[in-house]
Amino acid sequence: MRSTTIGAVSALAATCVLSTAWAETHVISQSGAWQVFGGTTTKGRPVCGMSSSGNGRYFGVKYFSGDDTITIQLGSGTWKIEDGAKQKLKMRLDNNSEWNATGTGMHFNDGDAGMEFTINRKELDEFMREFRASAIIRVDFTGSNAKPWTTSLAGTNAVATVFSNCVRDLK
Repeated sequence: MRSTTIGAVSALAATCVLSTAWAETHVISQSGAWQVFGGTTTKGRPVCGMSSSGNGRYFGVKYFSGDDTITIQLGSGTWKIEDGAKQKLKMRLDNNSEWNATGTGMHFNDGDAGMEFTINRKELDEFMREFRASAIIRVDFTGSNAKPWTTSLAGTNAVATVFSNCVRDLK
């Protein structure tokens, strides 16, 4: 079992939450329910991301220029989680090994509750390989009454290539 590392989320919380109304991001590409976006955060920091939303859920993968990690953000309009609250979770892409993490509670600009955690650069190639090749992602919330959820990864191979190019081109 792999364990992801929690970054300094309180510092990230202010810059991680993107909204097209406040940040200067734009959609670069879309495949299936997945899209790639790039631009800058509300504080002007370059960012690239991949995300999917539907059925009241959000799953995002974001890279902020200069970081040694990627940030995973999960959200739902039905969640109730305090900013900074910790939640253990397990993420599995198809039948690959589980990714164990501790998410930190946050709220998106639209008010929906979410959580985020990071994946270290040394694990990034493995995550991206699994993300591109898998059909589904399942997230289980350990010690919580939140129901597990599954999200389709159809289209992620195509958007992952565009995301990688966006990351490479960040200044």
